[in-house]
Amino acid sequence: MKMPIATYLWPGLPQLWVHGGWPALVVSIIAAGGVNLALLCTFGWTELIGPNIRTALWAVLAVTWVAAAGYSVLYGRRAVTCRPTDPAGDAFAEATEYYLKGDYFQAERLLGELLGRDHRDLDARLMLATLMRHTGRSDEAAEQLDFLVRLEGAEKWELEIRRERELINGIP
Repeated sequence: MKMPIATYLWPGLPQLWVHGGWPALVVSIIAAGGVNLALLCTFGWTELIGPNIRTALWAVLAVTWVAAAGYSVLYGRRAVTCRPTDPAGDAFAEATEYYLKGDYFQAERLLGELLGRDHRDLDARLMLATLMRHTGRSDEAAEQLDFLVRLEGAEKWELEIRRERELINGIP
């Protein structure tokens, strides 16, 4: 995933952008707190904080910031170079083929692998819910749909999700 260069300037932001994980959010919030503390000590509490402490605070912030930016650049390059050509696209196409042939076991196996790699894969989760409905596992299909609607971007599948719910509930 190609990101703007400016993304690498804020600690944790590249990881937050790509994966949206809690650790990246925590790092970004700590970075914001560090900047706010340094600014407040420099411009707000000048009589409470000595100049040596202010200088040390800015130095620690600068070193930490540069180290975090360097880590972000290395992390971003490593994530791009370690990624295979596009196994998810191939696996999803293969799962679709198995699904259309009626080989639900193989289709479910591949969809499980895809969701194991990325539990937020909307397409794979919707197909898995449909597959579970076709195999008579309505409760499991409903659970998949419940999980799906909580994911970011699920609104693009709103009509399909609604239709799957109707089919699960026996509405023709």
